[in-house]
This record gives sequence, C-alpha cells and structure tokens, in this order.
Amino acid sequence: DMRKPIALLVDDSCPIIHVYRFHVEDVHKKRPLTEDGRRLIDLIPNSFLGSFCDVVDKWGIRGKISIVPSPGGCGDVAKGVIPPLSRRTGIDVQREGEWIAMTREWLDISRMRLCRNFDFSPEMITHDLALDLETGKYIDRSESDWSQTQTSETLTPYIERALQILKEAGIRCTGITSPWVFGLKVEKEYIESIVEAMRRVYGSSFSWYFLHMLGDKVDVKPWISYDCRSVLVSIPSTLDDYAWTTIDTPRMDGEFIESVVDRMISRTKLVLEGGGWPIWLTHWQSLWSNGLKTGLKILDEASRRVCELNVEWMKCMDLAEATYALHSKK
Repeated sequence: DMRKPIALLVDDSCPIIHVYRFHVEDVHKKRPLTEDGRRLIDLIPNSFLGSFCDVVDKWGIRGKISIVPSPGGCGDVAKGVIPPLSRRTGIDVQREGEWIAMTREWLDISRMRLCRNFDFSPEMITHDLALDLETGKYIDRSESDWSQTQTSETLTPYIERALQILKEAGIRCTGITSPWVFGLKVEKEYIESIVEAMRRVYGSSFSWYFLHMLGDKVDVKPWISYDCRSVLVSIPSTLDDYAWTTIDTPRMDGEFIESVVDRMISRTKLVLEGGGWPIWLTHWQSLWSNGLKTGLKILDEASRRVCELNVEWMKCMDLAEATYALHSKK
C-alpha cells in the first residue's frame, strides 16, 4: 500500500519581526494584545528558528516555509530588517550592523538547515499594509484587501518585487504564499501574475502557490491551476492551524498539548480515509505562542504520532510534481 503524501505549510515566518503583532496594530487597528490581555512580543529571536529546525530534523518534516520579504515594513531581508521603532523614527545607525547580522544569521540557518526539507516562498512584500511600488510609501489597506481589485498588470510587478528581494537575499523560491486570502477574488489574474513573476525572477516554468484553506473537506488534493507553457499547481491546506489557540492562552500543560494534538491526528485520519492528502497549516506566531513555544511542542508531538500512520512527508515541489504526474496519467 503506497504511503500518502503529507506536508507542513508554515506561514508568516521571517527574521526577527513578529509579523502578526504588527498586522494586529496596522491592519486590524487593535492594540497588540493576546485575547487574555498579554502584550504581543515585538520580536522573535533567531534561537527560535534553531528550535524549529531541531523539530524538523527529528521527525523529517517537509513542506514549505514563507519568508516575508519586508516584514511589517521593517526594512527588508536582503538589506537587513530594522527595529520596528525605526519605521516611524528613522534608524538608529549604531545598531544597524547588529540588525543586518541578525537578519543574515536567520537566512543562513534557513538555507543550511531547512532547504533539504522545505521549499521557500514569499508571502507578498510586507504581510501588512500594501506598498505603493512607485512611491515606496504604504497604502492604508492590507495587501490582501488591495489585491482583490487588481489585475495581472498590477499584481505581476508586486509579486516580482517580493521574489526579487528574496533572490537578492540568496533565497531560491519555488512558489508563492498568499498573505490572508491575497488574490482570491481575482484568482485568474493572480495565477497569471504568479506564472509571469516566477518566470521573470527565477526563469521557472513549474511552480506552486498556497491560497486555499480547505480544512472542512476530506477528499482534497492539490490541483493544476495553469498548464500553458508554464505549469502552476494549487496546494491547499486540508488541516486548519490547530496551534493558533496557543497565542491567546498561557496554558502549556500536557493535557492541553495532548488535546490539540488529538484534534490534529483525528483530522489527519479523516482526510486520509476520505482520499485526500493531509496538508497541515501553521503560522510562525502559532509555533512561537507569544514566547511560550507551546505550538512548537504541539508540532513535535503531532509529528511523533503521525509517524504511526501510512504517510510520507513531502516538500511542496514534490506535491506539485506528484500532482502533475497523476494528472498526466489520466
């Protein structure tokens, strides 16, 4: 009996900046607090990336990880992210070198320890307010909201800019991740833009994108969205982010962790029984759990338990290639 593909999609990750904390403030116009009233921490140390890599190595987890090119508009990963305060007050030059070094260290760890197991993608430019490419200023609309009224003529250079920053930072991207539901209402235009931007920046004619969250369906597998000179495969998530709850609770006890893992494993079995592929979704902030790292413990335990099922971890490109191969046989 062939093992079924399984993958992990990690959204919202980037060097140092806690992207979620800034989009709560900038996009949702709320105070950056957890639901139980704790302050959302501004920064996520590089040591957390190391801890994540340890869990990945331990269980052979595969999938994709986003790198937000200009997280929260705090500089960019090619030149070095900047302290969040500097977005408003101008950079503290004395500490600039320190921040560049921390950004480089994060990218180096990613390249050395994750590229065997994970594909990389941008999650558009800021995962926050949309950037006006001509003026370099931010528009008071989220990237996702802005995208829903665009055409391929405006989306292509936007995606191209995101890819270009990561390419300059030494990251090879094989696909694209939507921040929120970026491009959902104009998906045909969005698809064309992804294909064109990937061709322009990396010369790629085969890639994937993550937009659709289908955690309520059991028979879902990736599908081919575009097949005309270039191929684009849509990779949906089939498990919601069960670790998200860890952002808003201080609970770290074994009973709490087990209860979340139980839900993940039950859902994984349902998808397998329904003929779908279990594609887990999580977010950097869900794993970080506002500094408690409860989500990472949940991932560790869920990955241990999923070893007992008839599954094989795959990168997104592997999923895309398997999808194309299945389609070609028909």
